[in-house]
Amino acid sequence: MIDYAAREYSDGKIYSILTPEIGEWFRDKFGTFTPPQRYAVMEIHRKKNVLISSPTGSGKTFAAFMAAINELLLMAKEGKLEDRIYVLYISPLKALNNDIERNLNTPLREIYSRFDIKEKIRVAVRTGDTTQQERQRQLRKAPHILITTPESLAILLNAPRFSRKLEKVRWIIVDEIHSMADNKRGLHLSLSLERLVARMEDEPVRIGLSATIHPMKEIAKFLVGMNRECLIVDVNFIKKIDLKVISPVEDLIYTPADEQTEKLYTLLHDLIKRHRTTLIFTNTRSATERVVFNLKKRFPEMEEKVEAHHGSLSRDVRLEVEERLKRGDLKCVVSSTSLELGIDIGYIDLV
Repeated sequence: MIDYAAREYSDGKIYSILTPEIGEWFRDKFGTFTPPQRYAVMEIHRKKNVLISSPTGSGKTFAAFMAAINELLLMAKEGKLEDRIYVLYISPLKALNNDIERNLNTPLREIYSRFDIKEKIRVAVRTGDTTQQERQRQLRKAPHILITTPESLAILLNAPRFSRKLEKVRWIIVDEIHSMADNKRGLHLSLSLERLVARMEDEPVRIGLSATIHPMKEIAKFLVGMNRECLIVDVNFIKKIDLKVISPVEDLIYTPADEQTEKLYTLLHDLIKRHRTTLIFTNTRSATERVVFNLKKRFPEMEEKVEAHHGSLSRDVRLEVEERLKRGDLKCVVSSTSLELGIDIGYIDLV
């Protein structure tokens, strides 16, 4: 049965289920829980499948991980963490996976620096970018939280030795679920999840995340499959945005191409200068490189302030661009689709 979550839990109720370590860290860091956390954390703690729909930056990702990390910390304190994967996080983008790894390791480092906990919770990313050395390390010592993509999961299920480490997964988190629900990637993911669950003695908790979901009940069915229950946490609200359609020239049909190009880059340069950080999307990877090249060539002061981000770049280059963007070192990043889904990319005031 698919139903909507109706109960919003108090901060006190949620703190009561958390370990002292994570509770104290969260209280010092954030103080209070966000709406998606108030609706979802207790339900996930009670082993219910949950689909969370709320805006980017509202805390839904931490809502998905909180119950799992809480239980992992309990086991870590008692020295009972096994050499296997407990949490499987799946997202459609490598950049989002790298972002999640950073956002998990940061609070874990802060918690471990403040408290004496016997065992470390290991977090790792497994995608096509993962080096052979790292893959062997994961095989020898499995991460407790594995972050991957639908395609990499399908490959892992066919790896006899590694797939055994997935057989007791307790939480499965599918991020940006709306982007996969209506296409072949989503179909592939559904088959992989059913293959995985078929090997298990106990059903894992399934958690879906998205800022944009419609129709919600159909997406919930996609998340949990046949004959399973799911609670929908719908705490969407509309953010204020300033939306404009701007043309570099008055007549796009009869204006010469050279003049259009010149005015386009003049306009882009002016917009970039007037804003703190700008994100530009293009239709193709080649268009991304072309925009970056022209901005740097026409405006030399932009040489160290504008970079490209797309799937054809190496993992190290993409990670460096993401880090520089989050630190505020870049005025502008031009991307195809590799930065479009729910990534924590710091302060952006113009898209």
